[in-house]
Amino acid sequence: MEAGRRVLIAGIMLSVFAIAFQTIGIATALPTIMGYFETPHLYPWAFTTFVSGMLVATIAAGRVADLKGPAGPMYAGFGLFVAGLVVGSLAPNVWVLLVARLIQGLGAGALNLTLSVTVAHGFDGRSRPKVMALISFCWLLPAFIGPPVAAALTRIDWRLVFALMLPLVFVSVAITRPGLRRVQADFEPDTDEVPRIAAWPTAAVAMAPSLILLAGQKLGWVSVASGVAGVALLVWGVPRILAPRTRGLGPGIPSVVLTRALQAGSFFAAETILLVTLQDLRGLTPFDVGLALTVGSVGWTLGSWLQSQGWVRLTRDAFITLGAIASSTGIAVIVVFAWVPSIHLFVGLLGWVISGLGMGLTMPSSAVAVMALSTQFEQGRHQSSMQVAESIGNAVITAVAGGLYTALLAAEPQKLSYTTALSATLVLSLAAVVLSRRIGRIANELHA
Repeated sequence: MEAGRRVLIAGIMLSVFAIAFQTIGIATALPTIMGYFETPHLYPWAFTTFVSGMLVATIAAGRVADLKGPAGPMYAGFGLFVAGLVVGSLAPNVWVLLVARLIQGLGAGALNLTLSVTVAHGFDGRSRPKVMALISFCWLLPAFIGPPVAAALTRIDWRLVFALMLPLVFVSVAITRPGLRRVQADFEPDTDEVPRIAAWPTAAVAMAPSLILLAGQKLGWVSVASGVAGVALLVWGVPRILAPRTRGLGPGIPSVVLTRALQAGSFFAAETILLVTLQDLRGLTPFDVGLALTVGSVGWTLGSWLQSQGWVRLTRDAFITLGAIASSTGIAVIVVFAWVPSIHLFVGLLGWVISGLGMGLTMPSSAVAVMALSTQFEQGRHQSSMQVAESIGNAVITAVAGGLYTALLAAEPQKLSYTTALSATLVLSLAAVVLSRRIGRIANELHA
């Protein structure tokens, strides 16, 4: 591989490392942060605001990347991510903290999308699975060092969890820039085929998860109206923001996109509830809570490595289905772990390794599958649509799980709140398994 592409890979990996470290570190610290502000009932909002920001940025960045190339939205993503870190580190109350999470989400969404587009334009079909595996590997080290570092910083001052990443983000920009400039220089726009951003549907879909989460706040008729409005906005907005070839339940790209949305949404929603389950229901420390993120990333990295190996004789659609099955199995273990207090922590963590393994198999495989099924001028649009669908899945399923968790928080037995929310994620994860069978055969480019 030429030196320029090696530098580009290094820059992409460092950028993903920065996002991963911040994501894992803040997730580890959030139960403590919400306790500091005495707002445990707002815990799910810290995730929903982040994912809603990712959703909006992913839609916008995908269109701009197809029109102008990936450089502009990537730099904007870096800037927004830095702004979110600064605002979060200075937040005087929980409302400013939630704004910081929204800004961070905007930055992370733009970065995630443009990194995928850069891989699609900068590497050939045989190189992409290995590059995606390296990107997944960048989540492994943060998973090991993020939880203990975040736990230690939280004992001093949780604001340091935000501030620590600022220098690394600046280094990421410096290393990524040379390779990104080469990809940008070779970019050929196709302005006739790129549709404009659907502003109102985007706003509707971004607002919907918050309305669904609000439905769990026990506000009487307001909760009912909020939930109905959230669902209505989704039904109206989603078809209007996805690229035409990614919509529906048909084979190929549509089923890949929907499977990924359900599987990823179920996984991240389950992770959100698992963290608070370990700390509040099982009484573990922030460091111990971080172990869940660590072991999940170990499984994720293993799965990502397996899908990049030519000796594994599976088609891309088979990788996706196998990943969905593994994720569902792991979440099922977590549901039982939350309900039966006598089950050892090791069993719960093992379940999360299995679930992470499923994500490692599916996430790179779905990205590569969409790259293979898209033309040169559809890469940004289709990667955007897939990540938009994933963000919708993350936001909506987290909102549903968070709403159930919040609504039942005062119910008896105490574990009912946690297990009900986790069970909802399991049902939707199983739906991903069923939908993955509709994808149809997608050849594995490593076997060509």
